[in-house]
Amino acid sequence: MSAHPLTVAVYSLELVRYACARVRFLDPARALGGRLRLLWGAKSDGRNYALDPGVMDEADVVAFQRSFPMRETWPLVERALSSGKPVVYDVDDHFEALGDDHPLACRLAPIIPYCRELARCARAVCVSTPELARAFPFAKGRVEVAPNLIDEGLFTAPRRVRDDPSRPVRIVYAGSPTHMADLDMIAPALVRIVERFGDAVELLFFGCAPREPVLAARSRQLDFFDDYTAYARKLVELAPDIGLAPLRDTPFNRAKSNIKALEYGALGVAGVYSDLPPYQNPDGGPGAFGPLVGPDPGLWEKTIARLVTDAKLRGKVAARARGLAVADYGLSRHAQIYLDFYAGVARGR
Repeated sequence: MSAHPLTVAVYSLELVRYACARVRFLDPARALGGRLRLLWGAKSDGRNYALDPGVMDEADVVAFQRSFPMRETWPLVERALSSGKPVVYDVDDHFEALGDDHPLACRLAPIIPYCRELARCARAVCVSTPELARAFPFAKGRVEVAPNLIDEGLFTAPRRVRDDPSRPVRIVYAGSPTHMADLDMIAPALVRIVERFGDAVELLFFGCAPREPVLAARSRQLDFFDDYTAYARKLVELAPDIGLAPLRDTPFNRAKSNIKALEYGALGVAGVYSDLPPYQNPDGGPGAFGPLVGPDPGLWEKTIARLVTDAKLRGKVAARARGLAVADYGLSRHAQIYLDFYAGVARGR
């Protein structure tokens, strides 16, 4: 292996512009400057997929991502498992913990047995969080945490001028439409914020429009961008003062990563986060990226209001989050984690 870059054949139904493909594979490989070579084995025009079994033949490791294992693709998975090549299952969501009310539950239910079987048989399962790692006690191979990293260049840009006291404080919620129930949890708090502060705040929903009529009428809504670069550029352009990341307390949400905190943090935004494992400080104490709040809408209102009225506090929270995101999760500093993982798998560890 030393004579050539470590080569990984990747089979994923995630389009190459999607966040999951970017964060888990494409961005780390790019940051590694050619030391990790990816062969993308599933090509798509956005509707149909063409799978190339041949790419696994020239790979050191074969990786399957997220929802790839299913009845239709299982013959290719079996080919990899019987090839003698080391196989990795990379997954960053706890599919088995999806509640019946989750928008993706019906679509993902049929594939869960295949995902479970791949996780059981693979040489290694690669996950994004310790909480998610605990969901695979049945895996025969190792279960490794490779945390999601943030592209500091993509999420860094000049900020708006913030020394104008007449400018409204911009509060942004950024999340895909699958987070509607999470947004509903804090909707009463946001109603009270806009009623309390009026034109002193500006509320924007990026990707998930509120169902609450008052919020819909008194906010600006933008459609979700599935292109991760376009999403990042739009979030940079919005230049939030405060970023919101609520999550209901469910087993599925507990296993999620802190990617939203990394995005807000890299931008230097003061975030408010649910008090759940994705955002909790593993060393204990207060939230590392920003204040942590339980499900009580009253506490969300109190926490957001404090940040609205205290510009110095917003700056302090934002600066701490920015430093942490870049130092501990910056792609340019930590992409080696991915190379070390796949090199270890290739060596039989």
